[in-house]
Amino acid sequence: MNIALTGSSGLIGSLLAEDLKKMGHNILCISSSQSSHESNIFLYDEILSENHLFQADCLLHLASQNSDLMSSDINKEVSISQKTIDCMMALDCKKIIFFSSIKVYGDNSFEYRQIDEDSSLEPTCFYGTAKKKCEAAISQLASQKDFNYIIFRLPPLLIDHPKSNLRKLFQLAQKGYPIPSFKAGDSNLRSFLPYKLLKQVIATVLGDTNKISNQIFNLTNSKPISTNALFALIGDKVGKKIKIVYLPNFIFNIMRRVTTLESLLCRLYGNFHISNAKLKQEFIISDED
Repeated sequence: MNIALTGSSGLIGSLLAEDLKKMGHNILCISSSQSSHESNIFLYDEILSENHLFQADCLLHLASQNSDLMSSDINKEVSISQKTIDCMMALDCKKIIFFSSIKVYGDNSFEYRQIDEDSSLEPTCFYGTAKKKCEAAISQLASQKDFNYIIFRLPPLLIDHPKSNLRKLFQLAQKGYPIPSFKAGDSNLRSFLPYKLLKQVIATVLGDTNKISNQIFNLTNSKPISTNALFALIGDKVGKKIKIVYLPNFIFNIMRRVTTLESLLCRLYGNFHISNAKLKQEFIISDED
């Protein structure tokens, strides 16, 4: 299959590009800064000027500025998606897989609720707002330009990689130091995405592109995990037994009274449980980490 890919220099894009090649697919990378026709890398403008000999069966859209967007970056993020759709048309392609974020739902909270695809979209950061607008733009353009899409909303990727948001936790675990934490970290529930699951689902979609039928899925593991269990899991992955040193709970309560500290605690010990029930209805998946 001929696959066009944006965001091939990012964490997920770089991993998928290599794995898709191993699966036997032909990959064309669309870049905002690099052009190497020998390596099948083309600039957006080169695609739009049809300076290529590639017809894509499917386009995977991973390109993004970064996760630390400012308000002024939101429209730029949407423009990337719009330009990607233009490139898709130039490639005579009618199917797109868009990788969005669970940030469209909001963020960690000390209150618990399970979030599914029908939950309200209430982003609290500029990145989440941008992804929400990108989803809306793709949905609108699909009806105007007659193409089909599938949108996957992703939680943080659970992987030890230099570009991963969890990289520092893996490095800390590798040193084997005791980790100070609170009891709240035993019971909160957060969703993560093993790369193995992501690759499995994408391979399934590419094996049956009829699944690209204008739907949205939460692409996440079935079992959420607490913060302290995450520390232990990362320890297992690096071959270290992690010892957690529990700090007194009154310190936790005092910190929650300070706005800036409460925000930090919520990032570490808040809940963000995303349901993948809809995903499991559509795909046969393995929930191994």
